[in-house]
Amino acid sequence: MMNLTNIQKGTLFAFIGVMIITPDTLLIRLISLDTWSALFYRSLFPSTALFIGYLILFRKRTFIDFYNMGIPGVINALFILFSNITFIFAVANTNVANALIMISLIPLSAALFSAIFLNERPILITWLSMTVCLITIIFIFYESYEMGRFIGDFFGLLCAMSMGASLTIMRRYNQINFVPSYIFAKFLTAVVALPFATTFVIGGYDLVFSLLMIITVGVSFLFITIAPKYVTSPEVGIFFLLETALGPLWVWFFISEEPTRNTLIGGSIIVLIIFIHSLIMIKKEKSKKDEQVSI
Repeated sequence: MMNLTNIQKGTLFAFIGVMIITPDTLLIRLISLDTWSALFYRSLFPSTALFIGYLILFRKRTFIDFYNMGIPGVINALFILFSNITFIFAVANTNVANALIMISLIPLSAALFSAIFLNERPILITWLSMTVCLITIIFIFYESYEMGRFIGDFFGLLCAMSMGASLTIMRRYNQINFVPSYIFAKFLTAVVALPFATTFVIGGYDLVFSLLMIITVGVSFLFITIAPKYVTSPEVGIFFLLETALGPLWVWFFISEEPTRNTLIGGSIIVLIIFIHSLIMIKKEKSKKDEQVSI
């Protein structure tokens, strides 16, 4: 690891983090609990494990870091809370492929929020990407509406918008350590889900799959958080397309949930557009850095 360049380190961390996430939707599908109970354990176990880990690593500094996240950290936690709820309801009400296609729109939603709240004017390729993705989403939504899955797709879109807002907050206040904010958000999600959970008895495979989410939701986050220290945000974001591509394959292979033709067509278009857009943004950001170095 010591011999790797910063780009290689960042790429490796992002790749490992996203690859760990990819089976997450399969675990959600395999859990037999109702949606709110599954959300409760999916949030309680990772938040507890991450907090204990943070406490072991940083000891007395832990509570100082949680305090220092301030209002931006709390607002970010609320956006993550909303995305946690909408994501699991998306997976519960539509097929995994549709849910993850909507989630892949996070980079574009972040660009939109950055334009509105940070006065970062999107370049032409961003507007074109948004327009084509919107048309493609309508194409997928139409089929979902006919099949009674529209509400799940809509929850997925809300999740992408909420995560985009979260990224915008973190970009605006990049001097803040947002790891405590994420841990707080997972704990807050467990608190919100608590009154709606129908059972607090968990065992067998449900317990195993829920505990595995400590890895898919918790450990993966640690790798993804470290990655931006070495590479740009667009370079990290491009790896999330792996989740969109591989997540449905896990579900297809293990429980035979096959994506529809419209989902495959629309999803392929969206993934291709975001891939091209991310490459252009990476090139643009690198050229900007080169100009600053030359000055």
